[in-house]
Amino acid sequence: MPDVGEHHLSDYLAILRRRKRQVLGTAGVVFLISGILAFVIPPVYRSTATILIEQQEVPSDLVPSTVTGYAYQRLQIIQQLVLTDDIMLKIAKKYQLYQEKLKSEIYDQEIVARMRKGIKVETISANVTDPRSGKSMAATISFTLSYDAVTPEIAQNVANDLTSLLLNANVMMRTQQAERTSGFFSVEEDKLRQQLSVLEASLAAYKTRNTGRLPELMNLNMSLMERTQRELEEVERHITTLEERRLELQGQLTQVEPYTGQGPGGRLREVQTQYLTAAAVYAPSHPDVVKLRRELEMLRKETGAVDERETIDREYKKARAELEVAREKYAENHPDVTRLKSVLATLENKLKASTASAPLGFVLKPDNPAYIAIQIQLATINISLKAANEQSVRAKQKLAEYEGRLVQTPHVEQEGLALQREYDTTVKKYREIKQHLMGADIAVELEKELKGERFSLLQAPVLPNSPQMPNRRAFLLLGIVLGLGCGVGYASIAEYMDRTIRGSLAIASVLRVSPLAVIPHIQIGDPVAESRRMIQGAR
Repeated sequence: MPDVGEHHLSDYLAILRRRKRQVLGTAGVVFLISGILAFVIPPVYRSTATILIEQQEVPSDLVPSTVTGYAYQRLQIIQQLVLTDDIMLKIAKKYQLYQEKLKSEIYDQEIVARMRKGIKVETISANVTDPRSGKSMAATISFTLSYDAVTPEIAQNVANDLTSLLLNANVMMRTQQAERTSGFFSVEEDKLRQQLSVLEASLAAYKTRNTGRLPELMNLNMSLMERTQRELEEVERHITTLEERRLELQGQLTQVEPYTGQGPGGRLREVQTQYLTAAAVYAPSHPDVVKLRRELEMLRKETGAVDERETIDREYKKARAELEVAREKYAENHPDVTRLKSVLATLENKLKASTASAPLGFVLKPDNPAYIAIQIQLATINISLKAANEQSVRAKQKLAEYEGRLVQTPHVEQEGLALQREYDTTVKKYREIKQHLMGADIAVELEKELKGERFSLLQAPVLPNSPQMPNRRAFLLLGIVLGLGCGVGYASIAEYMDRTIRGSLAIASVLRVSPLAVIPHIQIGDPVAESRRMIQGAR
């Protein structure tokens, strides 16, 4: 018994024969609609420019470019710069696009949107090998710029304008970016130069402030200190020798009589004694006193005796007068008042000393040759001793100075190291920035002379011969395919909804029982003609 649900090709062909009018009718309607659409939709023409992304002519190892980033990223940025609302509206007004929209500013955004919709930018990539890493990677080597318009002339003209704008914008953007980079390094170079000037001034002030205490002079200071120590030791030994010699001469001087009994000096001392004795007994106008005074004055002139107390007294009175005048003008702590006080105290001490050493008030020149010789030697020793003491003081001062330098050298070195470290760091930065600035300036010239990476027009926009849209052949072919599909679908639905029983399979599916026999349909001629013939025969 045959399977109730089994269908054969003959069944499907039978369905197509029964529903051929419906299939063909539906297919014809769909094809007619697609044909109308193919010829009713306005044509859209596309003009395309191909732009090549060329690498810079000069090797990047020699002149690195300051414009970095991927070409695709720059292309996106350039599109944002070029496809602005103002530029789109200018192009629309130039070629009188969308005249029905240009009558009002309300539709400016719609015009811009329609123009941007007509612009197509497609990149072309290829696998390239990175020279640095050696790895294969996809890189954008070129791109196409297209514009869709209702006429071929407008499509070509607008595509030409957009291509020019894009190429010029690329050159301008790269040049401006290179100039901004150069300007940045120029500003940084100026800042570092000023900072270097300040640090150089600080280093100069540091060296001036620490003259003799610099770390590089440490060995010299040690050598000078050792030499000064040796000089001081020699001077101390010399002073000791001179003092011993002075004591010896002073001892000899005490054993020698300064005046001889026969000389004027001895006679002067005798007359001085007589004068003082007479002056104590008689009045100043007494003849003996007057006579002794005259003889005393003659002996003074003869011997050259000098009354030191009178000279010191005159200086003392003068200094005291000056001190009184200064006190009226200035305060007690004024430098002039202090100086005059010191001078007055010195003169007072001299006056006391002269009174104690020379009661008679006169200093007589010795006339004993041996005494004078010892005095000369003693004076020479005193001068040498004074010079040696002064030399010793200077040596001690130098020694203290050198020791102070050596003690302060570590602290000075610490300060100098900090300044030098900052200076070296700044110099290193300055040299790096200077080198970058030189490279940036060369990169600017590279971009201005169009020797860097650039966009080159590989193929200019051409006048399109046929519309890009709609594709009438494709529309008609699609209409045929859709028409047949819709016809078959319509026939299938109609057949599914039809409840007419046709054939043994339909009976078996309804009754769930297979028929005992199937009598095929026998077609004998035309049924209508046969009926007419039978009716005529009966008459």
